[in-house]
Amino acid sequence: MCSGSLKLAIEQSARAFERHVDFEACIRSHYSILLECYSKRPFFYKTALKFSRLMVSFTLLSTYFSKPVPLLSEVKAFCVARGFCSRNSLESIFLLFRALGFMTVSRHPDDSRLRVFSPSSQACEEIRRMLTSVVEPLGVMCSGTAVCGSMGGLDDRAYLARYFKGFSVLLSHNVTIDLLMPDCYWLVKRDAGHMLMLAIYNDACALDNQGASFRSSSYLSIAEQLSVSKTHVIRLVQEGADRGYFKIHSKTLLEVLPPFMVLVRRFMAYSFATGLHSLQLSHADSTPATHSQGVTGCRLM
Repeated sequence: MCSGSLKLAIEQSARAFERHVDFEACIRSHYSILLECYSKRPFFYKTALKFSRLMVSFTLLSTYFSKPVPLLSEVKAFCVARGFCSRNSLESIFLLFRALGFMTVSRHPDDSRLRVFSPSSQACEEIRRMLTSVVEPLGVMCSGTAVCGSMGGLDDRAYLARYFKGFSVLLSHNVTIDLLMPDCYWLVKRDAGHMLMLAIYNDACALDNQGASFRSSSYLSIAEQLSVSKTHVIRLVQEGADRGYFKIHSKTLLEVLPPFMVLVRRFMAYSFATGLHSLQLSHADSTPATHSQGVTGCRLM
């Protein structure tokens, strides 16, 4: 499948997800599952979910599960080329992963200059919990589809292999969400940006806002919940106001404008769509080196 047709297929899936009757409930479920993980280790997750760091983790796992010999040098080259991180930042991230027991690194058996890496069982368990925030909602919106329904019975490594073999295709074809939806990058590039975006969205959608003259969010209360500073949230809100997504009515009350609601819905639709196509690509082609088969359909309505 070429990049153009894969991008088109993801766009079609994203539009279908937005129309699904359970889409809003699935956004809330996604946030709730992630928040459960986040709340246990907030200071780790607020940086781990920063888009650039998340993509480094996903590149590591995609390389590991799609290549016969996963080389750290290949991950470095790819991440630098895509602008995820500088080489120095990558070295710091890899050192942190090793210190936390998330990754082991050893010499290549045939070339001592090269380093081979492997995620630990602890890392696989942690990443699986995160991926559940996408896979479980997919199971709701694509109920009865084998590719989603079969995930629950897999062990952690098989679960990640099923996801990241397919995601490696998205990486190689440059159809990740930062390129599909560049308008969202100002949000997700920040520490805890993904969670802050969804917290403001969910706050604005809360039942007590129905019937009000505008959708509102008491945004500073979110800072404590996500273990970030009020200054960090204020800067995000100010940039959003400058971009036409918010109106600031006081130090605690934020008017959330329709363009922000549309942006978050589109972001989540693309997030679910990339998850679906990762699973389908892996399901369609179980061999790591060949990614030529098309993506099968999924009944979304």
